Amino acid sequence: MGRKTNRLLLATLGWFPARLALAAMAWLAFINLYMVRVNLSVIIVAMVRRNETGASTAPCLTIANATQGITSDSQDNEETEEQSSIATYEEGEMVWDERTQGFVLAGFYYGYATTQIVGGRLAELYGTRWVFGTCILAGGICTVLSPIAARTHYGILIALRVIQGIFQGASWPSMHACVARWIPPLERSRFIASVYFGATLSTALTLPLCGVIIAAHGWAAAFYVTGALSLAWCALWFAFMHDSPRQHPR
Repeated sequence: MGRKTNRLLLATLGWFPARLALAAMAWLAFINLYMVRVNLSVIIVAMVRRNETGASTAPCLTIANATQGITSDSQDNEETEEQSSIATYEEGEMVWDERTQGFVLAGFYYGYATTQIVGGRLAELYGTRWVFGTCILAGGICTVLSPIAARTHYGILIALRVIQGIFQGASWPSMHACVARWIPPLERSRFIASVYFGATLSTALTLPLCGVIIAAHGWAAAFYVTGALSLAWCALWFAFMHDSPRQHPR
């Protein structure tokens, strides 16, 4: 089956340079890598009710409440009740105080700091194909499961983010091992500059994308979309990626 697949790829994509295909896949990988990392920064705004610690009220909310108090005198009771129900819905369903939100946001980085050194060595032993691919796969799975975890208990979501960070902490070091095997020394600076740019671009694209998805379909859909994109990338990565030019059919 593997030989038939290689012959088919050689017949259809033999004209496409292998290193260029690797660069395109790696560029998309870093987009997905950061997409599931930073998406929570926007999603949590729609998940959580505001001011749950309750000691003080933000100035913007104070002004908004005063404005609503003035205008409510000229409105019917039905309209006031409708606006109140809409505002409660828009604030989100998670009753988390600021400390809990901080731990949820930081959970990824607790795990991310533990596998930076290990990731490079694992890629040298087992290959970038499996190590780097598993990093993205784990991130996609954890992201898809995040709405269920959040609605069950915030501790489960924190644990899920820590696990995601542990896996994705190996991503950058494992890609360095791939560059050492695939890219000639004179081309490495250009390859790295082009591919790693995907990380910055991903942040710029993910934040507004999550806002659009949340506005249209709710906060859970933002998790599902970003996680599904990572899983779709994994299918292509494991099908086409090889650990070295010597193992590549072309």
